Amino acid sequence: MNSEVDVNILINHYHKKLSTLVNQNILLEAKMESMSKDYMDLQQKFDALQSPKRGIKKWVNHPQGKD
Repeated sequence: MNSEVDVNILINHYHKKLSTLVNQNILLEAKMESMSKDYMDLQQKFDALQSPKRGIKKWVNHPQGKD
C-alpha cells in the first residue's frame, strides 16, 4: 500500500473545500446585508408611524378635570 498522497488529488480537494467555504461565506454576507436593509426599511416605517401627522394636533392635556 502506498502511503503517499497524490499532490494533484490533494490540491483538487483543497480547492473544492476552499471554494465551498468561500461560497458559503458570500451567501451569509449577502443574507446579513439583506437583513440589515430590511431592518433599516422597517425602522424608517416605524419612525414614520411614530411621528405626528400633518394637520393633526397632538392632544397633550385633557381639558376635563381642570377648574
